[in-house]
Formats: sequence, structure tokens, C-alpha cells
Amino acid sequence: MGKDKAEQANTGEKILFFLEKYRKTLFVLAIIIVAGIAFSVAFFTIRGSMEKKAIAKADVFERRINEESILYGDPFSTEATAMLDELNTFAPSAIGYAGARSYALAADIYYARKEWKMAEESWVKAARKAPKIYLAPVSLFNAAVAAEQQGQKEAAIGLYREILAYKGIFPAYPRVYINIGRIHEELHNREKAIEAYLELIENNPNSQLADLARNRLIILDRN
Repeated sequence: MGKDKAEQANTGEKILFFLEKYRKTLFVLAIIIVAGIAFSVAFFTIRGSMEKKAIAKADVFERRINEESILYGDPFSTEATAMLDELNTFAPSAIGYAGARSYALAADIYYARKEWKMAEESWVKAARKAPKIYLAPVSLFNAAVAAEQQGQKEAAIGLYREILAYKGIFPAYPRVYINIGRIHEELHNREKAIEAYLELIENNPNSQLADLARNRLIILDRN
């Protein structure tokens, strides 16, 4: 027992010696940790406030687009051009959803102008800005359509394929398989078209589009 007490005392002395020797370092580390926590709280508080303001601004953009009939009137009007300038200035620095929504609004105007390339690029930026929300697969779908308008079929397939990662939140994903299969048919890629249709049947066998896929498989089997 005496030996145990001696060892405990020795261990205690070592700890005290360590604390005494490195007390300044430990004190500095404690300050750094506390400061880090305080900074994190302040950062996320400020970030949350910035996000709310950015979303409010995106709401204003959308309201103005609707009130000024930019998409259904003249997309080349002075108002539409000014709106594009504002959106393209605001979107890059806007956080998350607000930035994604602003890019998507800009894409809507480009699409109304039939400026397919700019529309595609803006929708892709929207998807990249907020990749974890429903707006991402919607934007990718629209970007794929814009790519098709340019005749960029391989690029469209790539964009459609990206959407399949969002099957859990994008209920229209069966149409993605149909579009991939259709484009492969247009490119005379028979095997890849069959693969896309079979994927649809496997993943969503009871949908009407699965029936369409089965019909396409019958036709492809005959050719």
C-alpha cells in the first residue's frame, strides 16, 4: 500500500509539474478555444442574417420579374436586360438558396430569349450553388433541355445522369431515364438506350413511363 501511495504521489507531482511548466501554453490554448467558439457562434449568427437578407432580395427579384411580365412579355426589354445585370451581379456572392434561385431566374430570362448556352450555364450554376436542395435537380433538368436545344446531346445526357443522384427528392426522375434513352436512340446508341429503359423499369416498374420504356424496348428489339 505504501508503494501505491508513493506512486500516486509521484504521478500527482508529475501532473503538477507539467501544468506548472506549460501553464502559459495551456492558458493560450484555452483562450484560443474560447475565442474559436465565440467566433463560430458569431459567424453562424451573421451568416444566418445574411442568408435571410439574400433570400428576401431573391424574393424581390422574382416579384419584379412577375410584375414586369419579363418572361411573358419582351425578354429583350430594357427592364429584362437590367434585371439580368442585377441577377448576375448578385448571384455569385449570394449564399446557398438565394444564389441558386437568382441564377435560376437569370436562366429563365435567357431561355425566354432563346439564348440556350447562357440558360444552360446559369442553371448549372444554380445547381452547383445549392446542391442539396430540390432546386438542384430541377435546374439540372432545365440545363439538360437547354443543352438539347443547342444540339449538345452528349452534354445533355451527362446532365440528365447527374439528376439520378436526386431520385429521393425528384419525383420526375422516370422522365430522366426516358430522355436519356431517347437521346441515345437519336445517336444510334441502341445498347445504351436499352440500358436506360431497363433502368427505368427496374427503378419504377409501375409508372406509365415504365410502360413507354417497355414499348421502346419492343421496338428496339425488332430493329
